[in-house]
Amino acid sequence: MNKIFLSSVAIVGFAALFWACGDGTVSVFTQDDQLIEFAYDEDIDDDGSALAEFVNRAVSAYCSNDLNPEACLAASRPDGNTVVPSSSSEPPPRSSSSMVRSSSSFNFFASSSSRYSSVVQVRSSSSSRPAIIPIYSSSSLGLSSAIVSRSSSSVRPASSAVTSGSSKFPEDVPWGTCVANSGKPGSRGVPLKWQFSLNKDVFGGNIQVLTKGAYSWEFDSAEPSTYEQAGSSGLTSTAVTYAESGRFGARVTMSYNGQSQKVECDTAEIMGYPISKCECVPDKDEVDVAEESVASGATLVKWTVSKCVSEDDSFSYEWEEGMTPGEDSVSASMTLNEKIVYSPKVTVRNADNGSMVVTCNAVNTVDSDHPEFEFKEQNVEIELPAGESTVYFNMPQNWHNGDQGNCTFSCNKIGDNPVTVTLGSNTPVTNYYVEVKVPISSTIGMTPMKLTLSGPAKCKLGW
Repeated sequence: MNKIFLSSVAIVGFAALFWACGDGTVSVFTQDDQLIEFAYDEDIDDDGSALAEFVNRAVSAYCSNDLNPEACLAASRPDGNTVVPSSSSEPPPRSSSSMVRSSSSFNFFASSSSRYSSVVQVRSSSSSRPAIIPIYSSSSLGLSSAIVSRSSSSVRPASSAVTSGSSKFPEDVPWGTCVANSGKPGSRGVPLKWQFSLNKDVFGGNIQVLTKGAYSWEFDSAEPSTYEQAGSSGLTSTAVTYAESGRFGARVTMSYNGQSQKVECDTAEIMGYPISKCECVPDKDEVDVAEESVASGATLVKWTVSKCVSEDDSFSYEWEEGMTPGEDSVSASMTLNEKIVYSPKVTVRNADNGSMVVTCNAVNTVDSDHPEFEFKEQNVEIELPAGESTVYFNMPQNWHNGDQGNCTFSCNKIGDNPVTVTLGSNTPVTNYYVEVKVPISSTIGMTPMKLTLSGPAKCKLGW
């Protein structure tokens, strides 16, 4: 006995999908159809496995084109339970030969978490007796049943023959959000676009929304003032331009599946005429932050803004906290008194509310009271001054056959007197030639260590 099976698969981009089995009946699925149908031979399919396989194939094809195929499969693949439609009224009795046996063990779109509208129809092709059609819908979040009657001569794609359950979307929940210029301020006279983002809680992974939705945009005080587009390209508006600065609104009406909703967008901040090409340059590239230099005022650095360009060139300047602006604010200064690389920021504005944040050129600092020296090769001597300094050990990895044990930091005196060497937390050692043990692990990766010499010396790092 032949049975007819229909399943909605809603696949975007499939020009045609062919299923052939049983008595050879072939049905063609196109992207405009909601259902496909095919026949199978129950006498051959004693345990219902063929029908379950058909279901699996339909589910896999549907989910492969879903926005979230893994979630779709998880919600709709067989889980060992036979589909049992719920209904307020019992369908007419059917003989065991015309029902799907429970041993077939499949569950098609029966998960309560699924958001997909789907139809499964199992009926006798040789009888006009009514068949059960389980229908899963996003509104009922469960299975319902409908009773239909159709003769075997009506084997064909029948997207209009069966209606999947309610597909109404909530009217009190926004269908999405929209912003201009990715949420960033725009500029007067500079084109920007608005973007609409679908609410996943409303539409989930329904890919048809992307292809069949229609969007009608309205823009306040913009040129153009409206824009309409269908499909995914309608999610982004055409480029619009504002002749004045200020805050402006927009809205988009989305239409889908016989419903529509108007969504108010976040307002867009449109700045005035844009500003470009500003430079901010210091009067020194490097300063010495030694105690004497700071006391003498030699570490005072002044930055000046210049070369800004705009249709409105009446500029004002807002310097970041800690800077001391000059009388016209085009310049600002700061005293640097510590080891730092400093690069302040200044916001340049014009009378039309245009703005530009400018990052000034950096100033580097050194400390002659505490010089720094890097040891990166073994047995290479570096002449060090008397007093306190910082040495950095930056030897290559595995330079000493691993990082266990100690190596030797040694210093030869310069002059006639012995030298006292204090390295890190080691005990001071005085001699004409001094050796200090250093952990090998501390000689790799720019490890800093404080060094104090009683007099100048030539020092090196070695085995």
